[in-house]
Amino acid sequence: MAQKQRNVSTQIPSVRQDNSRPFLTQKALLNSLHAQQIFDRGYEMCANALFSLSVVLRFIGTEEQAQEVDAMVDALINQALEDIHKESLRLKEIAESNGIETTIGYTSAKAVDVQITSPRSIKFLAIIREFDGMMANMDALWLSCVITDTQYARGVYEWKRRILRLAGQIRQIATRAVLAARRKETAEIAAEPSEPQLAEVEKQATAVAKKEIIEAE
Repeated sequence: MAQKQRNVSTQIPSVRQDNSRPFLTQKALLNSLHAQQIFDRGYEMCANALFSLSVVLRFIGTEEQAQEVDAMVDALINQALEDIHKESLRLKEIAESNGIETTIGYTSAKAVDVQITSPRSIKFLAIIREFDGMMANMDALWLSCVITDTQYARGVYEWKRRILRLAGQIRQIATRAVLAARRKETAEIAAEPSEPQLAEVEKQATAVAKKEIIEAE
């Protein structure tokens, strides 16, 4: 019997899609199929997580908690962007040393309208764009027989997996941070005395005070 496939949700706790959120629209041209696939599979998921970290976490948690998580996510994004850029430069140098032109065409380049819903979502878009540029260098080397089919397939697979894993990792960090802040908030509310409890304490204190006054007379 065929098993029903489960679609991975791009939503995380406390991010309601019916809430009105500000956004900027930025056009991006993605040439390679692999960059297009990463955008389709990972951008929305990561953008929702980044919005949650920038906005939602600060409503239910503390600024200190939010800044700590921000620093962790920034380090992951910056490292990925730096590594892709370095690999792109390395491939370009190989192409230039072999006299290969890296400006190539694509049969089905895709222009996308990207919703930027938080400052960090544009950074994840930058990762996808940098990867797309890296793919142009890799494609040029592959078409020129400098790298083999096996090397090409392995390189594409490893970089796509790393970027999509980054998106999933950011989503996981956001989910855990929001849930942890929510649990702490719930615990603090539960620890606070309710209005009936406060009224009872005040009533008892008043009765004790009256008794002491009577005994003192």
